[in-house]
Amino acid sequence: MYKRFGRNLVLLGLLIAVVAMAGCSCKEYEEQIMQLDAQIAEMQKELADKDAVINERQQVAEDLRGNLKDCQSENAVLVEQSEEVIMITMQEDVAFNASQVMVLDTMVPALEAIAKTVRDHPDWNVFVEGFTDDKKVLEEYQEQYPSNWELGAHRSCAVVRYMTNNLDLPAERFGAVSYGPYQPIADNDTPEGRAQNRRVRITLHKMEQ
Repeated sequence: MYKRFGRNLVLLGLLIAVVAMAGCSCKEYEEQIMQLDAQIAEMQKELADKDAVINERQQVAEDLRGNLKDCQSENAVLVEQSEEVIMITMQEDVAFNASQVMVLDTMVPALEAIAKTVRDHPDWNVFVEGFTDDKKVLEEYQEQYPSNWELGAHRSCAVVRYMTNNLDLPAERFGAVSYGPYQPIADNDTPEGRAQNRRVRITLHKMEQ
């Protein structure tokens, strides 16, 4: 993005220089120069806005890592930055029992740390995403969760409910979604890979202004 803006600014600058070197003071050229100046100003504003969002994202991520410092053990809670979002990933063994949707006590400290960050940055939204492996839901739970779609959805909703009901965060800032088994990050052919795929991801995203 920065390269594109940089090229555009250079081109606009060259156009202004060409017009100026022509030595023509006619109204048409003056209007063209004014239009080019306005385009450059708009691009500079967009760059400044982009820089502000990136700087704010970095600050939110630093605050989050600070709040989570006591919860991060063996990558059980992983914080990543991508584009304009911050992602917090928790594996199933921290978050839920097998085929269950009740938030475990082991997950609560991380949710409390994330909640503190969310309170400190009220213009950031929160999206909770549920992921599973490709194994069928345990038979005794299939009436409640016929497929991994439902299991992932109930888990993401359970996290949202906990953060809004138990941690008093405003519900209008939250969204919940399930990806079921369809966005694996590891091979489902091994127990280790399936364990990595069973996860909950909380994504913080700056609200649209």
